[in-house]
Amino acid sequence: MFTGIIRQTGKVISMKQSGDGKRLTISAPGEFLSKIEKGITSIAIDGACHTAEAFDGAGFTVYSSFETLRRTTIGALKPGAAVNLELPLTPQSLMDGHIVQGHVDGIGKIVSAEQKGESRLYTFSLPKELVFYLVEKDSVAIDGISLTVFEIRDTQFKVAVIPETIANTGLPDKAPGDPVNIEVNILAKYAAKMGGKSPADDKNRKIKDWMNQ
Repeated sequence: MFTGIIRQTGKVISMKQSGDGKRLTISAPGEFLSKIEKGITSIAIDGACHTAEAFDGAGFTVYSSFETLRRTTIGALKPGAAVNLELPLTPQSLMDGHIVQGHVDGIGKIVSAEQKGESRLYTFSLPKELVFYLVEKDSVAIDGISLTVFEIRDTQFKVAVIPETIANTGLPDKAPGDPVNIEVNILAKYAAKMGGKSPADDKNRKIKDWMNQ
């Protein structure tokens, strides 16, 4: 489990095909690497949960399965690409951000990015079936970053990114048109399931109205 609060970024050192998956080696700060245990530690890479296979003083290696490659942007990464990194939540951690599983629901895109004073206003698009789970002023994870949703319109929504997030994540390295990993709030999924709702229900009604009741 993660929180979507990014404290470190890394860079892809290498990516190699391995069967139906890919093996990635990523550089990371020493403080981050010192907390990794081989075969145990989960690491969110741009919001996608992986398990550390090996590590040394320069970086760590993970295996990305065919399912992860299918559902995320991980397979399109190139050596030198910056990635957001997060270690899992511990019982002693402050519960900042929101509950993030590291299980990416789909791939969206940056529609626009506009400077607003010290902050930056982003508009993202996402797959139609995921709009069902967006709620005004709720949280969403974009490339593993916990952000607050507003102005949901059709298959687009906006977020305001504060200076601290801009300075400490790889989001500023991306431009309009670039893909991003999206994980909707798990609580919205459970609310929908317990309510007997699905993205296919009541097509003529905006699902966000139901979720906001």
